[in-house]
Order: sequence, then structure tokens, then C-alpha cells
Amino acid sequence: MSETSEPRFGRASANGIELAWAEWGDSAAPADRTIIAIHGITANLQSWGALAPGLTQAGFRFISYDLRGRGDSSKPASGYNTSIHADDLLGLLDYFVLPYANLLGHSLGAVVGLHFAAKYPERVHRLVLVDHGMNTPADARQTINSSFSRLTMTFNSREEHLKFFRESPAYPNWTKYVEQFVAYDAQVQPDGKVRTKVLPAAAEEDLNSQYLEEFLPSRLYSSIKTPTLVLRATIGTLDGGKSGFILTAEGAQTVVRSIAGAKLVEIEGVNHYTITLDPTPQVEREIIDFLK
Repeated sequence: MSETSEPRFGRASANGIELAWAEWGDSAAPADRTIIAIHGITANLQSWGALAPGLTQAGFRFISYDLRGRGDSSKPASGYNTSIHADDLLGLLDYFVLPYANLLGHSLGAVVGLHFAAKYPERVHRLVLVDHGMNTPADARQTINSSFSRLTMTFNSREEHLKFFRESPAYPNWTKYVEQFVAYDAQVQPDGKVRTKVLPAAAEEDLNSQYLEEFLPSRLYSSIKTPTLVLRATIGTLDGGKSGFILTAEGAQTVVRSIAGAKLVEIEGVNHYTITLDPTPQVEREIIDFLK
């Protein structure tokens, strides 16, 4: 199939559930030119809409998917942690008949990528951790509060749902990719009201599990043997950008010191959300250079 800037959508049976996916680029590309992208805790597969076209033009096949409990994927009532997400990802690779792939994970997706690389090292070519990878900060809920607050909200219309995002300081520039992400997030109810497609219990269980000893990212570092790139957003979500980091400067240094051969790149001009939804050219350039 020829390259295209528009994604193809489908569903995959994986680990006993259905995962919704989107694919850009040449579906016949080899495994080492294939990227599997894993989104954050309250996000969806459209988190990558701004990056996928450029990476596709650089010769990569790009596949993103909705984590269980999000988007159009299955939403079990319980069973959410990075080990389960890693097993889902294994099923997705098997569905696409990929012996391995490059993993690109943002926020919770970065921790899922770490867990997968530790658990299934032979299935990972290269690993990119976008603005996470350290043990989750104690103030993470406050840092991502705007994302979590909408999970229990009901909006009167799509327009009101859109307005909620437009008014968020997390998205200083309103781009078509941010709008696509927001539109995909909306689940219209039979009465016309709108709720998020994220199952609130899924996000809560995933966040709570991050503080359990068995799921701490720091336990995984010594098991990571694949080449690893860490991208860190330098604008926080609190105090005018001075605080509210999911990946702190100190935490990022710990990650790269603890994973053999890991490389850290600080990305100027982006926060935890815009590093994927409204990225600077540096983000795309660093990923391409690393994967090539």
C-alpha cells in the first residue's frame, strides 16, 4: 500500500479484547521501519496525528492504538496496569505479524513501553520515551488534573466539550491535530449529551498502580537492553510552566543513567501535552534521527 498522510482505521483482537488502531504509511514496510505508538493515560490514538505524517514521509510505517479502557477499544470494568497493557501490545504486534517494532510511548505509554521492553526484549527494535519513564511523581494527579477532571463530566453538546479543551492552558495553539484529538475523545450519548471515551475507572486504576512497588519504572531499567531515547518537555503544567512535570529534570537524568546507552534530549517550547499534539520540529527530527 502506498504512503498516505491520512490514516486507515481498524480493530485487532489482542489478549482477549479488541484494540482500535490507526495506521499511516506503507503497510508493507519492514519491522525496523515500523513504529507502534502508545498514548497517555487519558488520551487516545489521535494523540499522534501531528507526528505521524512527518514520520511517514521519512519512510516509517506508523501505527497508533487506543489502550484498553480508552477510545474505541474494549473497556473491561477492571484490570489496568502496565503489565496488562504490555500483554495487549504483544497481541497487537502478533496481529500485525510483526516480529518486532520501534516503540514510541508518551506519558503512561512510555511506562508501558518500558514494561514491554523489559518483558519482551526480542520484540523491540528501538524505544522512545516521551515525557515519562521515571517513577510517577507524587503530584502527578495535580499535574494532569485538567485531563482527569473531564472524565466524570457530562457536556451538553460537542461544542461544549470542544470549549472545555479550547479554554485549557495545556493547548496554547489550537491546531487541526488538537481538534482531531478532541473530536475523537467525544462520545455522544443517546440524549445528545457528550462524555469522554475514557473509562474513568481505567485511568484511576492505571494511575494508582503506578505507585505499587511491582510496577515502578525504576525496577525495569536494568532489564532494558534496546537503544533508548528520552524526550523531555521543558514547560510544566503548573505555576506558569515552572512546575507540574511528569518527567522532571532530575528524573530524566536518573532514567538515562540507569538504562545502558540511553540518550536524553530536552525539548524546548512544549509541555506534557503539546510535545505530541503540537510538537516543535525538534521532536520529529530527534525521533527520525534516532530511529534511522
